[in-house]
Amino acid sequence: MTELKPASDKIRRTRLKLVGAVRDEVNSNGDFSAELVAHRASISPATFYNHFTTKDQALLAAYENMMDGLVDLVANQCRIEKLLDLGMHQFMANWVLDTAAFFSENAALFRLAQAAFSRSKEMRNLFREHETTVMEHHRRFIELGQAAKAIRPGDQHSMAQMLTIFAESWHHSLVQNLKPGDALHEELTSSLVRMLAPKN
Repeated sequence: MTELKPASDKIRRTRLKLVGAVRDEVNSNGDFSAELVAHRASISPATFYNHFTTKDQALLAAYENMMDGLVDLVANQCRIEKLLDLGMHQFMANWVLDTAAFFSENAALFRLAQAAFSRSKEMRNLFREHETTVMEHHRRFIELGQAAKAIRPGDQHSMAQMLTIFAESWHHSLVQNLKPGDALHEELTSSLVRMLAPKN
């Protein structure tokens, strides 16, 4: 006899399905409604409202899901063994492409969430919390890179801030149209190399 899974597991799966549908709808059309998300997720609008009483709650959940993905991306990028294996230039070339791809894929959701910042303290707090986590990944990466003499000396906190600011500028449409090996890709890569590489 098959053991039944707890109801909470089904609720969690349905919520994740809805969050994914919000993200897909926004990335496809720039906005969303309960009806369109429910249709995309193949569930009823009533189920949408069982999970999210307002559109802003659904947007917040989708934004949190996306920002969790950004933190995961940064944690995966900021592995010192990758830098030591690839060398600074190739490491940064990959970093630029991966970061540009993430922001390009999620550009519409970023825009929609940022438009809600003025009315949503929760949205602003969520952004600050994730930005702090991203910055700590950058700081730890710089600390390990300096210890391995693969990154130039300097104040780790301000260098982490610089990397975070640099990454957050990836909202620009020019970066979102980046092609591997094109002139802009090379310029961005070289800029990061100059900022972080040890001086000979």
